[in-house]
Amino acid sequence: MGVLGNSGEGGTCLVRVGELSFDRSATGVALDRDWTLWVSGGDTINRVGLDGRLIERFPLEPAGSSVDSKTFAAVDDTLYFLGHVPDGAHAIFGLAMSGKGERVARPLPLKLPERRQDWVGYCLAPQPVRGRLVVVAEVKRAAEPLIGVYLVDPHSASAEPPRPEFTRPGAYPQGVAVDEARGLIYLGGSFGRYVAGETHDSTWSITAIRADGSPGPGDFTVACPKTPAIPTEFRGVISLAAGALWDTAWYGFLARLDLQGRGAPGRIVQWHHDLGYSTQLVGISEGGSERPDLLGIACAMPDSFYLAHWRDDAQQLDLVRRIGCLPVISSLGLSDDGWVTVGTMRAQLWWRWEAAADAPPEKAELHIGVTPGHFEQDRFFTLAAQYRLDDLTKRSPVACVFSPRVGDRNEATRTSDPVPMARPVGLSVRATPGQPNGTVFATDLETKQIWRTSIRLPDLRPDNANWRAVNTGEAALQSPTDVIALTDGRLLVADEGRVRLLEPQGEGYRQASCFERWGDGAAEHFGKRIRVAADGPWLLVSDTDRHRVVWLDWTTWKVLGQFGETDALGDDAQHLNGPTLLALRGTRAAVADAGNQRVLKLSLEP
Repeated sequence: MGVLGNSGEGGTCLVRVGELSFDRSATGVALDRDWTLWVSGGDTINRVGLDGRLIERFPLEPAGSSVDSKTFAAVDDTLYFLGHVPDGAHAIFGLAMSGKGERVARPLPLKLPERRQDWVGYCLAPQPVRGRLVVVAEVKRAAEPLIGVYLVDPHSASAEPPRPEFTRPGAYPQGVAVDEARGLIYLGGSFGRYVAGETHDSTWSITAIRADGSPGPGDFTVACPKTPAIPTEFRGVISLAAGALWDTAWYGFLARLDLQGRGAPGRIVQWHHDLGYSTQLVGISEGGSERPDLLGIACAMPDSFYLAHWRDDAQQLDLVRRIGCLPVISSLGLSDDGWVTVGTMRAQLWWRWEAAADAPPEKAELHIGVTPGHFEQDRFFTLAAQYRLDDLTKRSPVACVFSPRVGDRNEATRTSDPVPMARPVGLSVRATPGQPNGTVFATDLETKQIWRTSIRLPDLRPDNANWRAVNTGEAALQSPTDVIALTDGRLLVADEGRVRLLEPQGEGYRQASCFERWGDGAAEHFGKRIRVAADGPWLLVSDTDRHRVVWLDWTTWKVLGQFGETDALGDDAQHLNGPTLLALRGTRAAVADAGNQRVLKLSLEP
């Protein structure tokens, strides 16, 4: 029935990115003369059409290099961006944007400026000055904090770090853009008063400087717009696009300024978590209220970028297309009334079932589900990471309630402290109609056990102090993933290539039956990694290693159907590549087609 989350939908047009890291995965965006867009693919550069389909992928050399550039520059038909080589060193990479034969992105044979503080990154202007790249960094050897502006010849091969063209008192540079027509360099960072080399009364600001280092017209330095809550703040992460300056901040904040740095109208987007941290805006078309300006908006993670219209008459930005993929799918839910919720690398995204593959999500929430969940009307209960997935390396997830309703901060409601499980992957809630309390079950890969506790259904608040491991008797679990709490007290458990049916026995459970094959043929048994979802007597099994979804009646263990070709991975509309999470409601099913970085929508037809 289509896909969600991958604007390429299927086949060679699928958008794909490599392994992502919060620390080294920023992306800019560049527009070429053929009206196609160039963005990061993590360890590649992706060229993507305005229709969201992948056109080409270009590798980085040497192997093991990665893109880490908040902005991209396109100069003389060459794409330039910042990245890391395998030993972790920074470099400027170049890639020819046209031509025949093999094209790869390689580091330029030149030195980047030395920095005063290594953790303060470089800034690259999307536009050149006199054919040279503009790089901004803190000056390393200076008596007081200075921001250096360097003009770098991309064709040079100097073994020495460049010297700054000019400097400006300040610290923590955040962005740079060049107005070629007016001969101005806009610079964002912390500018203030300095005493004995220390910054005092510093303010995140934007300033304009001429290309020779002299003050810009009016010698303006304006404070960045304000945000309504800490920790997010505008810092001068600036772009010059569609005749305006744009500044961005964490948690999806975006501001629009005129070329004198005044609000036009100022803050226009806030708490838009699907944008995450916008890094660069590029103008795609010009026009007034009758034909809105089209903008490309890149984000701090390369899994997606957005096309948006700025409507000057309404002073409003409308997201019109999400271009990208879902390289990480950490949770998946499907409601009776057609909401699909997906946990990703940086936010919990919500789409309507009928949404197109390139549709912007209806909502994005700050926490991120890491297990399947339980719908109570339009509220989705799951265990979730706090703010970003790599939080799980520091602390266990918390119980959260998500909702498709848009709020001020779009932040899920936490209903517990961190749970006493390090790696929960499965979750199910048993609810009895008319009863205020139920039972929540979760599987934990760390202990290879099922855990349970009671839950108050009105506010979906689990009894966090009373999680207990379930006694499964002689049915020793190998590596349980999903658990399904049946209304009659029994449990269905996906466990390393088999589905176990457990029934209550005393204070624990015993195995009533086990299903792992439905014949003697080579194709008639599951691979080692499986996930499950159920609704009534229907059970879907995603057979990850065998690239298929199997549909069963679990009451008789009868196979009703299959989607995907056994042992044949593919990326078209009829094939899967390593499917994982599932969600099932009635005849609708959503499948995390993990290897293809998309969610597939299926219709079950008995």
